[in-house]
Amino acid sequence: MKLISIVVSMYNEESGIAFFSKKLVDELKRLKEYNFEILWVNDGSLDHTQQNVEKSCSSKDENVEHIFIQFSRNFGHEAAMIAGVDNARGEAVVCLDADGQHPPTEVGKMLQTYEKGHDIVLMQRVDREDHGVIKSSMSKMFYTVINKLSVVKFQENASDFFLISKSITELLKQEFRDNNRFLRGFIQEVGFNVKVLEYTAPKRKYGESNYSFYKLMKMAFNVVFAFSNKPLRIVILISICFFLFTIAFGGYSLVQYFIADSIPSGYTSIIFFISLSFSLMFLVLTILSIYFEKTIKEIRKRPLYIIRKIRRSDSKIHLQ
Repeated sequence: MKLISIVVSMYNEESGIAFFSKKLVDELKRLKEYNFEILWVNDGSLDHTQQNVEKSCSSKDENVEHIFIQFSRNFGHEAAMIAGVDNARGEAVVCLDADGQHPPTEVGKMLQTYEKGHDIVLMQRVDREDHGVIKSSMSKMFYTVINKLSVVKFQENASDFFLISKSITELLKQEFRDNNRFLRGFIQEVGFNVKVLEYTAPKRKYGESNYSFYKLMKMAFNVVFAFSNKPLRIVILISICFFLFTIAFGGYSLVQYFIADSIPSGYTSIIFFISLSFSLMFLVLTILSIYFEKTIKEIRKRPLYIIRKIRRSDSKIHLQ
């Protein structure tokens, strides 16, 4: 039987992890034509997530093995997914979150699609029960902006709930080791056979979202600067336009000096010119600084994550 890896990223999910793990395992046990390994990646949780998930997954199952990965500290959601992919042994890898908003009941459909020859199965949210008008509008604006700026065209509302074949996981392990990570962007960048399935994200039953407004904005900026060089090109265009504007303004002032009967005081023009100059200069410096910071991070080659402990559960699965 094929081995399928399930990567579950967790951070401070103590209240709901037992419910989610039971739901996931029950769904996988129903898919008897596969063996599964679930990689529970604990992204430095500060609560009892680790103890609760190990306790809830203590029983032996015919076709499910549990692998518990603990980080030394919080490295972020992207790092947790990558750690799971790095340690996966399956013919395909399914990534999902432990908050219950990626329904385990969709895994069977994803595997059916994979068996039809698709290397990537993206899960697209068509409805989200806890999303208001503001969040939905911001999400739409994000995809509009990134698709205008980036060469890669991102599937709108595609989440971190996806399936990738072994050929994609090998690419991610060997080639995509960027410190500025956006895994769902990487898998849409590589090409291959892609299929998009729709799903509805239910409300969280337990706990609260770990993604604050600040984290969402930070992720949006990371995506823009990781997948597009257009901000740099815009800076160049601004610089050229400003240079031409400066030459024209200087020429006008010189003509006024030699031709005009009286030289106007021009305080308003000067103040406007100076304000515009500094505004544009700081905008240019900000964009250049962001690219410079990301370049420094890549040069340093710091580890994407540090694993404190890996433990495998007793399993009835026998790999050939």
